[in-house]
Amino acid sequence: MELRALLLDSILISIVVFCWNIYLLKRLDYSNQINYSYHHFFNNTYQSLFIVKPNGVLLEANQKALDCLCLKKKDIRGKHLSSIFLPKLTSSTKQQLKDGIARTVKGELVNINFELSQAKNVTKKIDFSLTPITNNKGKVTFIIVEVLNIAQSSFIELPQHQLLESFFKNAAIGLAILDSEWRHVLINETLADINGKSVEEHIGKAVREIIPEIAPKLESIYQEVSTTGEPVYGIEITGETPKEPGLIRNWEATYFSLPVSDNSNGIGCIVLEVSKRKQAEQALRTRLKQQAVVAQLGELALSGLELPDLFEQATALVAQSLDVDSCKILELLPGDDKLILRACVGLEAELVNKAILKTELNSQAGYTLLSGEPVILKNLNQETRFHGSSLLYKHKYISGLSAIISGKEKRAFGVLEAHSTVEHQFNWHDANFLQSVANILSTAIARKQAEDEIRQLNATLEARVKQRTKQLEAANQELEAFCYSVSHDLRAPLRAIQGFAQVLIEDYEHLFDDIGLEYLNRLTTAAAHLDTLILDLLAYSRLGRTQIQFTEVDLATLVEEILKELESELRQTQAKVHINTTLPSVRSQKSILKSAITNLIANAIKFVHPNVHPVVTISAEEDGGYVRLWIEDNGIGIALEHQERIFRVFERLHGIESYAGTGIGLAIVKRGVESLNGRVGVLSHLDKGSRFWIELPSVANNLKLQ
Repeated sequence: MELRALLLDSILISIVVFCWNIYLLKRLDYSNQINYSYHHFFNNTYQSLFIVKPNGVLLEANQKALDCLCLKKKDIRGKHLSSIFLPKLTSSTKQQLKDGIARTVKGELVNINFELSQAKNVTKKIDFSLTPITNNKGKVTFIIVEVLNIAQSSFIELPQHQLLESFFKNAAIGLAILDSEWRHVLINETLADINGKSVEEHIGKAVREIIPEIAPKLESIYQEVSTTGEPVYGIEITGETPKEPGLIRNWEATYFSLPVSDNSNGIGCIVLEVSKRKQAEQALRTRLKQQAVVAQLGELALSGLELPDLFEQATALVAQSLDVDSCKILELLPGDDKLILRACVGLEAELVNKAILKTELNSQAGYTLLSGEPVILKNLNQETRFHGSSLLYKHKYISGLSAIISGKEKRAFGVLEAHSTVEHQFNWHDANFLQSVANILSTAIARKQAEDEIRQLNATLEARVKQRTKQLEAANQELEAFCYSVSHDLRAPLRAIQGFAQVLIEDYEHLFDDIGLEYLNRLTTAAAHLDTLILDLLAYSRLGRTQIQFTEVDLATLVEEILKELESELRQTQAKVHINTTLPSVRSQKSILKSAITNLIANAIKFVHPNVHPVVTISAEEDGGYVRLWIEDNGIGIALEHQERIFRVFERLHGIESYAGTGIGLAIVKRGVESLNGRVGVLSHLDKGSRFWIELPSVANNLKLQ
């Protein structure tokens, strides 16, 4: 019994050292899991336990101790052990406790008995047991303090060996003690269950007899611990046990030398199964690998890689990422009843662009197209939804995945499939990965189709442009011929009419009465108006065919030149022209701009009320790289509803008898200014004058664009 108690004492101290090092230093990867186990037995033991620094300052207390003292964890951390018992401890007992801590720091096991003062002069005995915990260099790093009889009502007096046996049996981590021959002396239920045998089946048996698959690795570790005397912390063990043959499991364990008799040492074992954690880590690595594949394929798709090359890369990467034997891309043919193989890994290369599969429901591809979602095939031999295609049976595929590759106008392009010749436990993460790849392929296909359509449109557009250019050239030639005809053939008889009418007036005026003379004058005026109209039409048509040569045009010089040419009209109408601002230079063609400004100034002089002398104001402003030239008058104004009409050909708001003109002037202004990359407009109110404006690029803006 003494040996058993000694063994249990030793393993308890080793476990506390092991767990507390994890808690403080986080030295092992599975610290979160082992901390849970540590807290489980630390907080559920019958004793009140404290962990203190070598200077007596508290680090931790279990729930039993906190409940007995009616304290919380925040009440004890950072305080000296003796202070939490005040005023129950006298000055002498307080000093005695400090002396005991000092002795423990030197490596002694110290037991101290106190009498605490209770109510009504009642005293109560209390026992302190101080155990030093050292590191590998023999230095005391902390002290475990066990306190008995703190609260009489809550303490169950059990022998220490029974408490340790209870802890050993119910610990949430695997515990075992091996003798010098590495046979099991003690093992708890947790570790026995991990190994897949009962506790009784372990006792007296060597590791090689219990778990032969991993025994060689364990025995080499036992040999190292026995030879060096140094513990081995957190070593990873991988292998099979009788519990689940064929299933690879993972453990992390600590092994340390332990005295099992007066003259021999055995091995203490602390084992934690981490298979689920390893599976989660592997799953995470797989997800990261799959995400990298998705990113890589996305880059390839954006690079403009041709579809056959992209398909080839995609099938190779998917097969590698999913660790499968085959991956293929099937394109849905017109009619939607057949699929053709476009790319593959794991199939004969000569099948590409030749193998045809039907889309009927007894194939996985057909079922995938019908379901509209990814499909997981666990085992083809046990599948009830479909029977599989001839390719699956021919190449003995068992498990697989499939996903739809979307196409245009809600029609599928085809199916992406991956298959394995061994049963593979695919999950929905794998299915989502395959669908992500299919979506990338879908985007690349849509882009390529759009590019092909654009190329085709460009090809046809070029042909149409050539055809339209020829038609336009022919139309221009006809227009040139028409303009020539108008200029010469049409104006020649018109000039004859004007000439003969003038001869009649000059030579035969005495033969006509007043009515005859009036008719002759009207004939002359009409012929002159028609000649002016023809000239204006020719000018308007030439604007559409004039080759624009942009130069720097000084508005101040141009306006001065125009005013000199209009000097007779200005004098006749007694008009006044004011230039309010400095007129800058613009980027334009002088002849067209001169015609436009001349028309606007002439209109400003002409369209005034009778007996009103025209007043014209010219100004300019620059904004955002453009110059706006304003020509303001005091004329008759334009109603708001007519301000768009006046820039059209033959749009007149007044009869010719009121204001002379052909109705083409403002149309010439608009067409000419727009040919100069400018704009024209008007702000006006009826009977309150008008403010016409022309906006053209400034010279500075032109330099900036260049």
